[in-house]
Amino acid sequence: MKKFSFNKVILVLIFIIAVYLRLDAYLINNSFFTDEILLAQNIFERNYAELFLPLNYFQSAPYLFLVISKSITSIIGINELCFRWFPCLSGVVSVFGFYFLLKDLCKNIWVQLIGLFTFSISYQLLFYSQAFKQYSSDVLVSIGILFLISKLFKTNISTIKSFGIGFLWTIALMLSFPAYIMLAGFYTACILTKKNIRIYFSLIPPLLFTLFYYGFNLSKVASSAYLNEYWQKGFAIFSPEIYKLNFDFLFQYYSYPIVFLILVVLGLFFLFKNKKFYFWNLLWVLIYTLLAAYLKMYPFERRLSLFLLPILIILAIYPLDNLKKDLKSKLILLMSFTFLGIGYFNFTKEFITGNVSYLRQDVKPLLEIVRSTSESEKIYLYYGALSSYSYYSRIYLLPDVILPTYPKDESDSDKYLLSDLNSLDKGVYYLLFVKGTWTYDKDILVLNKWLEQNVETLERQDLKSATLVKVNIK
Repeated sequence: MKKFSFNKVILVLIFIIAVYLRLDAYLINNSFFTDEILLAQNIFERNYAELFLPLNYFQSAPYLFLVISKSITSIIGINELCFRWFPCLSGVVSVFGFYFLLKDLCKNIWVQLIGLFTFSISYQLLFYSQAFKQYSSDVLVSIGILFLISKLFKTNISTIKSFGIGFLWTIALMLSFPAYIMLAGFYTACILTKKNIRIYFSLIPPLLFTLFYYGFNLSKVASSAYLNEYWQKGFAIFSPEIYKLNFDFLFQYYSYPIVFLILVVLGLFFLFKNKKFYFWNLLWVLIYTLLAAYLKMYPFERRLSLFLLPILIILAIYPLDNLKKDLKSKLILLMSFTFLGIGYFNFTKEFITGNVSYLRQDVKPLLEIVRSTSESEKIYLYYGALSSYSYYSRIYLLPDVILPTYPKDESDSDKYLLSDLNSLDKGVYYLLFVKGTWTYDKDILVLNKWLEQNVETLERQDLKSATLVKVNIK
């Protein structure tokens, strides 16, 4: 009879919680938000070869991520769950991958469990496990590269095996942009620790792919004036604001960023003492992340930095794997309990009270009303709702709409909106507004003022980021 293991029970419970949270978020089947819709539009409009080129609508995603998504929707059908299937799968698999990575790095089972639980309840990991964006698979690839690295040097590396590793790296690059940063950190660590020269043969396949992909795609994305302007905050690595922004994003329920920083520094210190290759690898990943931002190659901001979360969790918990019976260890224990304990408490409280929400744009309930309109009821569409209406028209049989005047300058969107509303003829209308632009709040105020003037409001629904008003213009 096998001996009962309390540790294994806890491990299984954490796995169950992690998988449940991700599947629960996925099966809620929230409305697509604007970025998801715009990425999906590229899937609709392009064949597999054209997905290799820069995307439209200011979107960017790795080629293999797009191919997998297009294949799933081509086979199963067009709906949110199909588009989000691969991000959800990536989120679930990453939990198990992170555990095996922790087993290689941390000798104490309780430290492994703490790291796994921290990873499992991360709000942003949960959110992007149910969003049609590539950030969940970025995390999976980040973990996969680190796990493969942990296995590479436990066996002899032949030239043939090195080329095989190179093809795995190529797949990683096709699936995740941050894989470039992860691999740069790996090869820098190889140089600093004087690893066998045969490992560098593995550079050949990913370099050939990169030259090809750069010419067709990456060079044009990097030179986009719009994207450079949109992500400019993520390039300001000398601004303390960006570090606070990223901490608040990655560790939403946690407090005391200074305590977190001390734990990370201590984690690097203990890695240097115990596992020098890992120390150089993770340190250079962090350095290259900042360098890529400084050179405006890859922004260091919020969701684009999500791939760093496994590394930051490892560094923050690694001091716990090195505790002794001294004052320094007691201080580490106190800091870890303060930082992690508050995060666990806050997430649990929010989850139990039902305040954990993954909803960004809730247009689907309003579209159900729009679908049931009669022929005598016309629909005016706010310009920010264009992408949502266009996408859902592919799924639902939606009626024709009165198209808005798209503002030449969005700062003047209220003037265009007011002109559109005043030009509507007498009759009953539905006015559909969706928060697809930064002008939404301002334009809703314009709508409210307009409704007070000689217009009868018959019905109104205001959701988190969408509004539907039924009016009778006399």
